[in-house]
Amino acid sequence: MSSSTKVANREKHARSAPQPQRPAPPGPLKPTRARRRPALIALGLALVALSVLASVYLASTLGQTYQVLAIKSELARGTEITDADITTVELPMGTTLPDPVPAAEYDQVVGQGKVAAVDLKEGQLLTRGSIADELQPAAGRSIVGIALAPNQMPDQDKLRAGDAVRIVETPATGGEPPAEAPFAISATVVSKAPSTLGEQTVVDVEVASKDAAALAARAATGRVALVIDAVGAG
Repeated sequence: MSSSTKVANREKHARSAPQPQRPAPPGPLKPTRARRRPALIALGLALVALSVLASVYLASTLGQTYQVLAIKSELARGTEITDADITTVELPMGTTLPDPVPAAEYDQVVGQGKVAAVDLKEGQLLTRGSIADELQPAAGRSIVGIALAPNQMPDQDKLRAGDAVRIVETPATGGEPPAEAPFAISATVVSKAPSTLGEQTVVDVEVASKDAAALAARAATGRVALVIDAVGAG
């Protein structure tokens, strides 16, 4: 058999042999649907709305001011406030300050006998707490502080500033009650506050200046009691 015949036979045999099959290409992937979370969507909408409101508020208040009273020249405590002492200043809207006096209340401060309740510096804003009708105590009056235990006074919740009271001297512990009316001083409650010592309450009372020393001396012994005579009578 010639070589050409052998080659022809091999080619014929190769054509007649079964051909390997190629695997079919994969089909298209199915699209996945994103899961929606209502809570996150609602939160996002709320944040957007809040941002819009904040922008509107800033836009509406930016540049707006209001006028308040301020000190033009230094004033000592107790000095009457006059027109020469007061000026007005403008503050941005939304400024947080301790109760400044609006410029609209100028006539309620100047010319009404109001005095500086504290030392006021030039440029300082005038607040309601820095002015008073008159200083306490007034001339001829004094303020004395008395530390009282619960058994030396009525229920402290019933005691208020302005109450008319008497401070009564009491006998020593275990002593006999006095045969005559005990020493007592009429007073008006100014304020009260818990003491840092035990369960005592410190009550500031206003008395006539001539009685202040005698009351202070007796209060220092701890042998006094407070009696309410009239509520809000001071």
